[in-house]
Amino acid sequence: MLNATLETIYMSLVSLVISFSIAMIIGSLTSETRPGGLIPHKLLNFVLNRLIDIFRSIPFILLVVFLFPFTRILIGTAIGTTAMIVPLTICAIPFEARLIEEILSEVPNSIIEAAKIDGASNLKILIRIKWASKVPYLVNAIGITLINIIGYSAMAGVVGGGGLGNYAIVYGFQRFNWEVIAQSVIIIVLIVCTIQIINNLLVRFLLRRILCLKH
Repeated sequence: MLNATLETIYMSLVSLVISFSIAMIIGSLTSETRPGGLIPHKLLNFVLNRLIDIFRSIPFILLVVFLFPFTRILIGTAIGTTAMIVPLTICAIPFEARLIEEILSEVPNSIIEAAKIDGASNLKILIRIKWASKVPYLVNAIGITLINIIGYSAMAGVVGGGGLGNYAIVYGFQRFNWEVIAQSVIIIVLIVCTIQIINNLLVRFLLRRILCLKH
């Protein structure tokens, strides 16, 4: 049980770090290539939006199976805890990218125009104004994504992904031990609730900090 819990945390955190790093780039590009963005580009914006929509629409279990060959090339095996990081990461990227796009699109145009008048470059506006002003909301997006990844990691147990999902299936379902299944569910719920509480507290703290700096 302890090893399964640690495997779930390991898969989820590694997938979160990798996926969010990539999603920040994709989400920012999607936001800034739309009409009214920093670098409007209809074709690139269309392609990015369609890619996000396509990958978001694929059920996770099917994505895991579809990525078996790619995962085997990348990791050396298609099953196991480390191998599941690949589909978990790819599954999380479009979800995060869409959240980031929506968050960045909420920055008022008046602030952007004022920064341009002051001679700020597009990169400086993106990082120091858009990203910086939306830190609490980006942190909230990280928390939401982590909770989703944990849910997907449990489903990964169906195809030998390790973690609590695999533990519940191998030691619970296949042996008709409903106590093990219940324990796995309770631990996942506790992990999710803990993440949500910490995330809420951190977001509130950051929002208060921003309000204090404005005043």
